[in-house]
Amino acid sequence: MKMPDFDSDFISEWESNYYKCPEDYKDEATYRRLIELVKKDVASKGTIPKETLKKIMKWKLGHYYSDNGNRYWGKYETIYLPRFRVIISGSIADHHKLFILIWDESKLKDKLPVASGILDTIYGKAYGFGVPVASTVLHFIFPDKFPIIDIRTVEVVYLTCQIKSPNRYDYRIYEQFRSAMLEIASNTGFPLHKIDRALFAYHRDFVQHEMNRIFKRWISASELGPELNLTLDAPPRLRRFVLDKIKRDP
Repeated sequence: MKMPDFDSDFISEWESNYYKCPEDYKDEATYRRLIELVKKDVASKGTIPKETLKKIMKWKLGHYYSDNGNRYWGKYETIYLPRFRVIISGSIADHHKLFILIWDESKLKDKLPVASGILDTIYGKAYGFGVPVASTVLHFIFPDKFPIIDIRTVEVVYLTCQIKSPNRYDYRIYEQFRSAMLEIASNTGFPLHKIDRALFAYHRDFVQHEMNRIFKRWISASELGPELNLTLDAPPRLRRFVLDKIKRDP
């Protein structure tokens, strides 16, 4: 599949196509309120209070969010506030900030020495965020520097061959994704949020349909039946398999 040029016309057209129902407009209004809320919190407190983070996570996770889902809320001041203060302080480089938020010694031991070294000297080393949520927190703090990584946007960028994997949970591809999104922003003059909306809509209205077509053709040949669509929660390897077939078969 030949990818379009992500120029100003593309971003303008597809960003406007994002809004399909009243919930989309409500989502945008919530986003704008949160941007202002985080801006005020950072200016006055130098970090993000618990209630603000809960609102960010509810916006990001939607119906998957549970206020009781994080058993570490009671340790918020020792687990999360220090991480936010570090990334806001400007004491570390931008390309290390995601590591600070996702660092969990039990999962990433010896894999992120930069994050480990910083956390060793500041506070505890566990209970990090997943990459999608961490990128969302970074975006609300630095909306012009850090894009939110989402299954739809990352798959569109993967199809352009600018990143090595469409797995949004893989911290190793976030900087590649971020560079691609910042390049689009530089070339078009659009903010990251509008680019995110445009790529989201393009994937929803075009790429996903193409993935469904390839998937149905494949499962029909496998005698599994052509009536199924490829869902967003399908195994990542399966979605990548279909994306790779699209890349090879324009």
